Amino acid sequence: MIVGVDIGGHHIAAAAVANGGRGAILPESYRHDPCAPDDDRDTLIAAWAGAIDAVIERVGPARVTGIGIAMPGPFDYAAGIGHFAGNAKFAALNGVDVGAALAAAQRFPRAVRFLNDATAFAVGCVAIGAAPATDNVIGVTLGTGLGSAFLRRGGIPAIDGDDVPPHGSLWHLPFRGGIADDHVSARWLTARLRERLGSAATVVTGAQAARAGDAHAAAIFAEYGAHLGTILSPWVARFGAATVMLGGRICGAVDLFGPALGRALPATGIAVHADTEDAAIIGAAATFDPAFWDRARHHLPTR
Repeated sequence: MIVGVDIGGHHIAAAAVANGGRGAILPESYRHDPCAPDDDRDTLIAAWAGAIDAVIERVGPARVTGIGIAMPGPFDYAAGIGHFAGNAKFAALNGVDVGAALAAAQRFPRAVRFLNDATAFAVGCVAIGAAPATDNVIGVTLGTGLGSAFLRRGGIPAIDGDDVPPHGSLWHLPFRGGIADDHVSARWLTARLRERLGSAATVVTGAQAARAGDAHAAAIFAEYGAHLGTILSPWVARFGAATVMLGGRICGAVDLFGPALGRALPATGIAVHADTEDAAIIGAAATFDPAFWDRARHHLPTR
C-alpha cells in the first residue's frame, strides 16, 4: 500500500492507495488539512508529516511501503529539493531537501518519491480512465496558477523535445507582455472581477453574477477561456494531443469559460475531472508502480 499526497498552496490531502499504488483510494484513510503557503519551514514540514503519519496510522504502518507526493514547482523532483526563491508559496522551503525533512519529522518515515502536481493529476486521470491512455494528453490545472503536464501514450510524462514546452510547463511562457500565469490564474480573474463587482468579489461570486445575467462578468470569464485557448493551441497542435484534461478550482466555472476555450481548440477533446485532489493522490502513488516509474523517473523536471 502507498500513501499518495497532494500538496496545494493552502492544503495537504493524503490517502492510502491499494495494490502498491495501482489501485483505488481507501476512503477511510483520507486526510485533508489546511496549511499556509507563507508558513515557515518547520510549520510546513510538521503539517505535512503529521497528515501523512495520520494516514499511515489509520491503515497500519506495516501495510505502507512508500509515500508518493504531488508537489508544485519549481522543484527538483528527482532530488526532492525545493527551488521556491521569489515564489509566492513555500519560499521557506527553497533549497530544502523535503524528503529528508519529512523523514526526520515523521513517526512512520517511508521511502518518498515526488511528481509534479499537474503531472500527478494527469497521470491519475489516465489511471482511473478519465483521460485516454492510448493518446497524447495535456493535463491543465487551473487555480492559484496555471499547471500543466504533457503525457505521451501510456501516460508517461514528456518534459523535453520540440513538441513540448521546457519541463512541460506553460505558466512561464511569454504572453501579452508578461507570462501566461499572469493571464490564466485566480489572481487575474479576481482582479478583473473586482474592477466590475467591487473589492469583495471572488471567482465564485463572479461566476454567480455571470450566471445571473451580468454581461460584464460573463465577458471576463470568456476572456479567461480565450487566453487559455491561445496559450494551449500551438502546443496542442505540436504535441498531437487528442484530449485536454482540465482540473483545479476554477473548473467550477467551465460553463462560463469553456465555450471560448473550445472555439480555440475546435479539433481537441476537452474534458473536466472535478476531483483534482483524488486524481493527484492516485497519480502520486503511481510513482511506486514499477511499470510506470521505470519510464517516468527519467522524465522528471529539475526546476
